[in-house]
Amino acid sequence: MQTSPINSTGRLWLIKMTTILRTLLLHAVILCVMQTSGVRIESVPGSVEQMIEMKLDGTVSLICRHKTAAGTDMELVWLRNNALVKLENNNRGDNSSICVTPLTHEDNGAIFTCQRKNDTTLNDSVTLNVTYASRTNGSEEFDMEEQETLVLLCDMYANPAVIVSWEFNGTQLEHTTGKVIVTNDGFTSKLTVNKLDMDLHRGTYICETNSPKHGKQRRTFSVGVKERTIRFPVMPIVAGVVVVFLTILLAIFSRRKKIAKCFK
Repeated sequence: MQTSPINSTGRLWLIKMTTILRTLLLHAVILCVMQTSGVRIESVPGSVEQMIEMKLDGTVSLICRHKTAAGTDMELVWLRNNALVKLENNNRGDNSSICVTPLTHEDNGAIFTCQRKNDTTLNDSVTLNVTYASRTNGSEEFDMEEQETLVLLCDMYANPAVIVSWEFNGTQLEHTTGKVIVTNDGFTSKLTVNKLDMDLHRGTYICETNSPKHGKQRRTFSVGVKERTIRFPVMPIVAGVVVVFLTILLAIFSRRKKIAKCFK
């Protein structure tokens, strides 16, 4: 007995429709669960891809929206970098909120998570991106002597990170040029000149930071270098004079004592 082509096509169509219906049903169940038991963080200002960008000293408000099935009472907890945040008893239910103010350098990169206390798989997180400029602008003056060591410090602590460059009397300095050494630790750029030479190293040094967000800043250092003065060791000389004076005084006293004995 042969199977009709029409019946075979009908069975294939029925199988496809059944598969589609099962898929739609599964998505509907997932959506229903999300709508009845989801955890979602809303923020002021708003977030982009779970990242909140704010300036230093600003304020961020976080609200945890908690949808539960009717008749259920679920407690929420907040974590900051996986450490528990202390909440008031009346701030642990639906729409739990926290406020971060004023924002500091330490808040940059902090991850805040809201989750159910009895089901940590239901959670949502946001990350803080605190932006701040380096404190570069300004000027300083240095009066130095030859053979001394010059150390110039330039602030480069910023978010986003800055590019630092140095120049001397209008000429760009490399990281190492002769006696000039430039280093940084991510917080401060340091220019060091060993054994200053009056003809080579006096003049104007400029540190410039360039930020993609905050633009350019410059700090100017005016450095004067004079000939090295000969410093006399004052204290040893004074001590020597005192010793000599006391010795002479003692000798005079002893001689007078001998003369007095002769006239007795």
